[in-house]
Amino acid sequence: MKTKIVLLILLIIVGSAGYRPLYTDSPVNLYMREYEDAILAFRKNQKVRAFAFALFDNNDVIFQKYSGNSTYGYPINSETLFSIQSMSKNITALAVMKGVQNGLLDLNAPISDYLPGFKINSCFEDNPEEKITLGMLLSNTAGFTHEAPVGNNYDFRPVSFADHIESIAYTWLKYPAGTNYSYSNLGFDLAAKIVEEVSGMGFNDFLKLHIFGPLEMTVTTIDDDEVVGSTNKTEGTIPSVKAKHYKIPLIGAGAIYTSLNDLIKYVQLHLNLGEAEGKTFIEMSHLYEMYTIRLFNYGLGTYIGKSGDTYFLNHNGGGYGYSSAMLWYPEYNIGAIMLCNSNCAAFDISRTILNMYLENESPARDHAMTEIFDMYNREYFVNSDRINTIERQYCSNDTLFTDEWQKYTGTYAFTFEGFELKWYAKLAVFAGFHPQKVYIEKEGEIMKIRTDRGESMLRKYRPGLFFTGGGEAVCFTGDIPAYRNIKLKKLK
Repeated sequence: MKTKIVLLILLIIVGSAGYRPLYTDSPVNLYMREYEDAILAFRKNQKVRAFAFALFDNNDVIFQKYSGNSTYGYPINSETLFSIQSMSKNITALAVMKGVQNGLLDLNAPISDYLPGFKINSCFEDNPEEKITLGMLLSNTAGFTHEAPVGNNYDFRPVSFADHIESIAYTWLKYPAGTNYSYSNLGFDLAAKIVEEVSGMGFNDFLKLHIFGPLEMTVTTIDDDEVVGSTNKTEGTIPSVKAKHYKIPLIGAGAIYTSLNDLIKYVQLHLNLGEAEGKTFIEMSHLYEMYTIRLFNYGLGTYIGKSGDTYFLNHNGGGYGYSSAMLWYPEYNIGAIMLCNSNCAAFDISRTILNMYLENESPARDHAMTEIFDMYNREYFVNSDRINTIERQYCSNDTLFTDEWQKYTGTYAFTFEGFELKWYAKLAVFAGFHPQKVYIEKEGEIMKIRTDRGESMLRKYRPGLFFTGGGEAVCFTGDIPAYRNIKLKKLK
């Protein structure tokens, strides 16, 4: 009988232990509850399908949370593959800096040294490829527009990287090389191509040999076959598509798939200033090159900003139904990552929780790090308005409307190539519904283009080729008209 009573007491104790609250009243656990509450409110308010989030320092994970199911119906975990889209640009910049460190590349060398025979169109100068440098590619100051004719964010066909790169030669620069900032995929894809040329290997092989392997980022890849073969992945949530995989040909600008665990290791490398496993992975001078602003808060594949008087480094990503952000405060040695398989404000929630951590924990500030970032960027933050004020140059002042231009006026819609719509979406398009329209209209003595991004007067440069005030090409010279290299369908 006594034995039974003892066993019963033990069962009660063990059973009670199994039902302990997740959080106690200790300050640390209360903080964790605050972070979790903020994450769950974020998910509810933004209707996020599934996500993976982490808060960490240079060595340890402080808090992480993942929730929801992949588009294939499996629970998200810390090893689930997400596309990180434009966050890939930061990794491409680091790959170039590894090439610089190894003596393969020179940031100040023109790209014509690495890609002989490659040509770019410019109305401002002859042979801009002889002026554009690797540094310009990585800082978005080469003058490129955002999209290429083949393999852009409206082109879901399974095109090759080679075809995508070749199509860049048909684009037109928005600005003279090196004179202004324009966020672009093209520079980073050309940088990836240059790495391939100088290394003699595919970009994925280079990344695995020089970055993913040494950092033990075991599932990270840009190999589409590896992504397709993974059983622990999620597609992005694209309207009218439940689970459809689309190949991303932008291998330098947006093709990396990675997991929460792998990406933590990557950001921790930055927090440790290039040190990994007690060894120098990348020299600090090359990291500070990435962290130095050129124009509009952008360094080399890195956004440098301030939250109050605190420096932060980050890059966001979005497209193909994914959203992502990585953000770290080098002066406080903390970082955060958010990966979503639907549209979400990944940067905002990352910064919110990082700021909550600073308020809760009051960690010591590394003033030596502040001095370093001031040395490289204080002048920019003091005089950013002056530095970012750049006199606009135009290809032409031919703005007077002529009868010949009448044939270009009308209502157009962006064309999504290779994108599979469900029956009801196809029916809506057939009935005349197009979510993104472009209007080209005569207004007084000029011709204007109007989209949901705003409107601009058009300037004729050549017959059938016009430029907006922001330098974007509007082209009617081929069989299919295009704006920003995105094909247009004339509706009326």
